[in-house]
Amino acid sequence: MPSRSVLLVAFAAVAVVVFFVLTAPTRTLLADGKLHLRYWTITGAKDVVPYYAGSFNRMQDSIIVETTPIPWQEHEKKILTAVLSGDPPDVINQVTPVAKWASRMALVALDDYIARDHFDTTAFFPSLWGEMKWQGHVFALPVSSGSYALFYNKRLFREAGLDPERPPRTWDEVSAFNDKLARRDGTGRIIQMGFIPNYGNLMTSILMAWELGAQFLSEDGKTVHLDNPAAVKGLEWTVKFYEAYPQKDIAAFMAGFGFADQHGFISGKVAMMVLDSSFPDQIRLYRPSLDYGIALIPTFEGSPTASASGSWWLAIPRGAKNPEAAWQFMKHAVSTPTQLKEVAMTEESLFPASRFAAHDPAFKNSPEREIFVAQMEYSHSPSVVPMAHDVFWREFLGAQERAIFKQQSPEQALQQGERTLQRMLDESLAYDSYVRSRMTFPGVK
Repeated sequence: MPSRSVLLVAFAAVAVVVFFVLTAPTRTLLADGKLHLRYWTITGAKDVVPYYAGSFNRMQDSIIVETTPIPWQEHEKKILTAVLSGDPPDVINQVTPVAKWASRMALVALDDYIARDHFDTTAFFPSLWGEMKWQGHVFALPVSSGSYALFYNKRLFREAGLDPERPPRTWDEVSAFNDKLARRDGTGRIIQMGFIPNYGNLMTSILMAWELGAQFLSEDGKTVHLDNPAAVKGLEWTVKFYEAYPQKDIAAFMAGFGFADQHGFISGKVAMMVLDSSFPDQIRLYRPSLDYGIALIPTFEGSPTASASGSWWLAIPRGAKNPEAAWQFMKHAVSTPTQLKEVAMTEESLFPASRFAAHDPAFKNSPEREIFVAQMEYSHSPSVVPMAHDVFWREFLGAQERAIFKQQSPEQALQQGERTLQRMLDESLAYDSYVRSRMTFPGVK
């Protein structure tokens, strides 16, 4: 039997929801007398209804969340079309930069709800919460994420005479370990590598730049600093690596890589990689016997580690018929108990956006999880220049390639990329200013 205090808290929570439902001027009540909340979520190979949608329906009897899974290829187009037509869903789930949506006037600002309900914004990892803001206002809530760490092959370490319980802690050690782990056949062809800077979802040079304190965008969001000392040092390290292991040799070696059991780490051809928190599931599926360890991402002596973590987020689109009920649903979805249950119930490898949930013993229940959680505290948003997101990554990658192939020095390559990025950011900000001068943003005073 639940305690009296628990029952009172539960009753109060339901009462709050009922109050807002009954007083909402735009509520959508059907024949059953309940408010039907339209929620559009992104789906992949399978249509998956999030746990939090069902649990919200079960916790009260005044609102029904109707979940519509939409393939990720079509999701953005469908939402924007619905917003422009004046008939959007009440809540959306997205992963692309919040600023891109907010600047198009596609989202409702959440500031008033947050202030009114004394909503605890410190519950989220800083890098994720920072992504939710644009022009000083909050437009979304982070619901899930992913963490990264260094994976290393213990068997290959032993064969190379390295301690399998002592992963590299610095990038200099990564380079030294790689020299012991790299192997060529009789013809000089590479058949095994310890590490490859550009193999995986995160470029080593950007991690190094963050670890050394790089600030790629000014505080006011108007000036880019692609050419900075930290980014230069990261590129210099990468260029030096490929001087010892030429890009053409690495490319020939990686030509045989693929997915599943053909992945470089799973197949045992690459001994060290920075991989995400869902990767252990891939290992269990394709090579459960793999003897591997997980450690913090290496850094430079005296610098903190760094990682990148973007957010899947929830928001209320402009023109939503039931914003108050949508807010109540979103609060439920990101609460610590709900996030913990979501992680436990889902087949997918989710990482909670809530720090409270991630640090809870129910989630942080293994040495590997502890490392992923610790790494999140040093994470950076991959949305480095939100208003020119794709251009930033295109120009950073282009600068790296020009430096590796000795077409330009690291400084020259970054300077060229900075000029292009600044021009595109200026155009984006000018268009945003034009839109803002002629329209009113919902929820923004």
